[in-house]
Amino acid sequence: MSKIPKFHSLYFYLFLLANLFLSGCVSKPKNDHVQTPHKAEQRTERLLATEQWQLHGKIAFIQKAVNLGDKEKRESASIAWQVNEKIQTQELNLTTYLGINILNLKSIQNQHVIKVDGKEYRFANLSQLINSLTELTLPTKALTYWLKGLPYEKNDILIVDEKTKLPKNITSNYHNTLWQINYSNYQVFDGVKMATNFTIKKDGLLIKIAVNKWVLDE
Repeated sequence: MSKIPKFHSLYFYLFLLANLFLSGCVSKPKNDHVQTPHKAEQRTERLLATEQWQLHGKIAFIQKAVNLGDKEKRESASIAWQVNEKIQTQELNLTTYLGINILNLKSIQNQHVIKVDGKEYRFANLSQLINSLTELTLPTKALTYWLKGLPYEKNDILIVDEKTKLPKNITSNYHNTLWQINYSNYQVFDGVKMATNFTIKKDGLLIKIAVNKWVLDE
């Protein structure tokens, strides 16, 4: 395994975030406690049965200043990401608005290859990598469920819109850390209503995701 340097660019944290979504995609969420109307149940069942999916859009990472006088840190990128949960493969690309590739990730089962700044790095354990680089404990399995509007743990609080019965927000105390995920602007993709705007909050961290295309294949 190649030695991975400590990246200080927020683009690397954007990659980590996106990769966190993917690292738990081979399991199914623990959503038996969610009580929703028939149409919402159909949506959940469809998403659980979907083993191949893609999304295209933009992602922004905003980190509030810790100390007085520090500036708020912001970075953004375009994201293209495809996942096959059945055979456990994925490919993720982050690019600038000018089309310049920032980062490419390819995974086959538990083997992951990152290409960044013209260099290639290979590793197997994503959680250890993230913790060693950032000293953060992040929800490596939960985020892929939250992105689809599905709770991960039984103590996750899912709020649905009274009229549409679609997910409005999820609050989770994952590993004793409060996470809040908000959903808006639902559109129909492949027969399923999917959120296209997300905000994910934790402490002084805010991630915004705007999806312009979902592809859902069973």
